[in-house]
Amino acid sequence: MNRIILPFLLLALTLVTGCGEKKEIKAPGVTDAGETVEAELRPDQELRDARISLYSGPSKTTDVKADFMEKYEKLDSTLAWNLDVYFYDSLGKEMSHLVADSGLVREQVQMIEVFGNVYVDTHDGTSLITQHLLWNSPKNRVETDSFVTFVQPGGDTLRGYGFEADKNLNHWKIKRQSSGVMQNTDGIIK
Repeated sequence: MNRIILPFLLLALTLVTGCGEKKEIKAPGVTDAGETVEAELRPDQELRDARISLYSGPSKTTDVKADFMEKYEKLDSTLAWNLDVYFYDSLGKEMSHLVADSGLVREQVQMIEVFGNVYVDTHDGTSLITQHLLWNSPKNRVETDSFVTFVQPGGDTLRGYGFEADKNLNHWKIKRQSSGVMQNTDGIIK
């Protein structure tokens, strides 16, 4: 199933990255005459039990581990399956951990987009469960428009559609149709 989705992901990437002035947008592997060049659809590298590290200057920000990766150099795109991702603060301390069925890593722009059974756990016990999540490193933001379940230490559980937060899940908001159960209501003004 994931192999079937690959051409569609590549097409979407080309549409996003290929926009320019008066240039026709083409799918990867399609010549000016509209002919398909199969070699263009092949990855530059295929890796098993792979690992990618992302840096901001000299500081490592992210470690990405996966069972299998396909790297497309020209598209700055790495497709990965069975992801295990660790995020670090500026001192190298692990701040959060993410697992997902699959994802797209864009090293040059430092973005990670993950799909399927996404689970994020932070060092303070906060967790986020969803089916889609985008990590934008330059903006220090995690985002999704999908349904989320957000659990805070102490058992407060919130659900809704759309989510934005900083990388530590400290400053966050659920965008719409939110509901939840709060375990500790002592600080709430009645």
